[in-house]
Amino acid sequence: MSAEKEYEFVLVVDGVSTEDDEAVAILTDAFDGVLSWNRGLYRLAVSGTGRDSYEAASRLVSRLTAALPGLRIVRLDPELVGISDIAQRIGHSRQNVQQWVNGERNGSRLFPAPEGCVGRSLVWRWADVNEWLRPLGVSDEAVRPSREEAARIDVMLLDAVHLPARAAV
Repeated sequence: MSAEKEYEFVLVVDGVSTEDDEAVAILTDAFDGVLSWNRGLYRLAVSGTGRDSYEAASRLVSRLTAALPGLRIVRLDPELVGISDIAQRIGHSRQNVQQWVNGERNGSRLFPAPEGCVGRSLVWRWADVNEWLRPLGVSDEAVRPSREEAARIDVMLLDAVHLPARAAV
């Protein structure tokens, strides 16, 4: 039987506000979570434990929705980062990160594939980059769901949102 791990999640949420002192207190005290708002999007940074990220997320969602019945967990935030973001998070230069991306440094390991483009700049999932950085000793040490695991968790969250509608049919 595999040991349980602690996984970090950034959840996009609804039905809660940073101005709701009671909800913020519950999220902070009971879950050690941080609720933030930026441009109309509420994000909750929180961790959960499980044998895998899906189990950890499932348990966490159950606990969160029991503690805050009005909370709706919409999806995982992919935490997209560009070269400047990566450099800032790890305290390295943009040039150093660009060399990793281009395979000019640490070329024995390919840098993760980008998630997409924003304008003309490539962006990556922080979870993928963080895992790539781990052997170099510059990751943030947090364990996050992979792209595939995040997709499974998002489907679970989508099913949870539509569960009452299905039951009524």
